[in-house]
Amino acid sequence: MKKIFYLACLFVLCSPAQGKLSVASFPGTFQDMSFKARIDIAREGYKPLLDKKAYQELNIVPGEEVYTDRIIDQMDQEQKQQESDRQNLPHDTYCAKYPDDTKICHTTQAGTQTTPGPTLPSPTQTGQQQPSHFSGRTIGGGDVIENNFIVGGSCYPAARDNNFTNTILTTGKYEKIHPALEKGLITIFRKEGACGTIKNDRCGYTCYGIGSGKQCAGVRVNSRAEAETVYYEKYWKPYGFERLPDVIATDVFLAGMASGPGTALQQFRTFLGLPKKTSSVDSEMIRAVNNYQGDIHNDWLNERDAFLQKVAQQRYKGAVSRGYKNAIELKRKNGCHVRPTEPLYR
Repeated sequence: MKKIFYLACLFVLCSPAQGKLSVASFPGTFQDMSFKARIDIAREGYKPLLDKKAYQELNIVPGEEVYTDRIIDQMDQEQKQQESDRQNLPHDTYCAKYPDDTKICHTTQAGTQTTPGPTLPSPTQTGQQQPSHFSGRTIGGGDVIENNFIVGGSCYPAARDNNFTNTILTTGKYEKIHPALEKGLITIFRKEGACGTIKNDRCGYTCYGIGSGKQCAGVRVNSRAEAETVYYEKYWKPYGFERLPDVIATDVFLAGMASGPGTALQQFRTFLGLPKKTSSVDSEMIRAVNNYQGDIHNDWLNERDAFLQKVAQQRYKGAVSRGYKNAIELKRKNGCHVRPTEPLYR
């Protein structure tokens, strides 16, 4: 009986009917599907990416370059009114109205206003060359001549700051050619550290401060070396910033890169008491800088600071005031002739 059972099991296992393999097709791939099916799948798959961009959108406050014609015109009218009041109002009345005009209104230790005394020019305004005794390395490699006349001289190194990167990011290409430009580029790259777009910014895609929009530089750059070339060939040389004395060249150049060269140079002419007849540096502007009595670097930045704060209040309800202040202080510590308390080197 056991033998019969084993033979029966063997017959069942070895039967051709039981061991026959059935045909099975391989599973289809994406490429085997119809064109329409592939398009439908692709459309569904890309839906989450429809609003994405290939580059990062900068989530920062608008930069200094956002000025309005209305604000600029208002500033001009206020300056004209102050000039008229300076000529027509009694001294005490004028100083009560414009207490910040330190050129006209001097105060005693008790705080009472007195008539201005003679202003003696400092060595930086006399034309006498004052070589620095700075022991560190300068931009340009030579002594810094601290006066209102020298053009193309060396500049002090950059200064460390608590709000911006403490890294020198320029290539150094212009360090020996135009030290004042190199000092300005160092500051720009410390402020402009990314590429991308800002919502509602007319400059479009911006990289290292160079906007690709037609209303801005109109150039798309991909490296800091390219940005340096644009700054030199499109702004520094054509607008004559290279002709300005070193004491102020860096500062006016930076203002030009923020608000546009034409606007910044016209504002600088107004600051110097000159008519707005040109949008480039000319001999009249250079003479005014040569003859300026006072600290032209800080006086100009005070003017810019007041202007930027008005922009911040009127256009952004003060939201960007601190950012504008930080940028002004960075520039204040990084003029060509400003000795750094904490030098920053490459």
